[in-house]
Amino acid sequence: MAKLLIHEDQQPLREIRLYKSRLTIGRSSECDIRLASTRVSRKHAQIIRDGEAFFIEDLGSTNAVFLNDAKTRRAALKHGDRIRIHHFVLQFVEDAAVEMLPAENIVLAENVSKQYALGNQMVTALQAISLSVARGEFMALAGPSGSGKSTLLNLIGCIDTPSAGRVSIEGHDVSGKSPDELADLRLNTLGFVFQTFNLLPVLSAWENVEYPLLQKRDVDKHERRKRIEHYLEVVGLARHAHHRPNELSGGQRQRVAIARALATHPRIVLADEPTANLDHKTGEDILRLMKQLNQEEGTTFIFSTHDARVMEMADRVIELADGRITE
Repeated sequence: MAKLLIHEDQQPLREIRLYKSRLTIGRSSECDIRLASTRVSRKHAQIIRDGEAFFIEDLGSTNAVFLNDAKTRRAALKHGDRIRIHHFVLQFVEDAAVEMLPAENIVLAENVSKQYALGNQMVTALQAISLSVARGEFMALAGPSGSGKSTLLNLIGCIDTPSAGRVSIEGHDVSGKSPDELADLRLNTLGFVFQTFNLLPVLSAWENVEYPLLQKRDVDKHERRKRIEHYLEVVGLARHAHHRPNELSGGQRQRVAIARALATHPRIVLADEPTANLDHKTGEDILRLMKQLNQEEGTTFIFSTHDARVMEMADRVIELADGRITE
């Protein structure tokens, strides 16, 4: 596993795991690794993965990129190398004892169609959709209402089943699985962030995050408490742990939903219009939080959205119209 240990003025900031083939570094919110300083260019540099090798490349920055104190335009990285961008130091670390995650698809939809009855008519929601999602991707399904994006998200999340075609999660076809097997998949592999939050109103923020963990037999009381504390802290709600949903703002409720989704350690998070009910600032804060978690924990995120901010931040945007992927 390769990662960057990021320091600012010799103080540790965070750790970024290098799951993707290309990560941009700069002060812009669109960058995968954001360094908040006016001395850092909007898009300053990038880390490129080519097979098992990694490279640092200057993107034409104003104040240059230094590798082990030598100015560089492009160079291969080895364990222990120190990249300096202004007063930030990014140390490249490779753990040879940990096998790197393969770059194979974590989700694969093959010729997927979905029809359902509406009165006496059959409505086609999806038509022969084929789509792959790479591990660690931050991807958006975009399109107008009725385009099929939420239907596709529900099929990937095993909430619904296709009328034709198949969906595979981590190489396993889910179409033939029993209800119990699908429930186990949703509990252990998938996390959900719903547009309407779907929090239990009689439970506190702590208890809402705890609820799915109670279903996991391999998580004991100590581990459960540790995860709840960690993820409520990550989403900035440690002080609101004992507040019920009606005592929280819309943005805070969405943060609880994110903490609940992540506490089970899912490999894929599915978010259905996560910014639709939020004001502009709160929506941007939520997106930055999700992007940070994507970078630091390697979690795959798949959104359904028509929000331009989500599309700008996504690694890839898949546009749908009338149940088909548009070119």
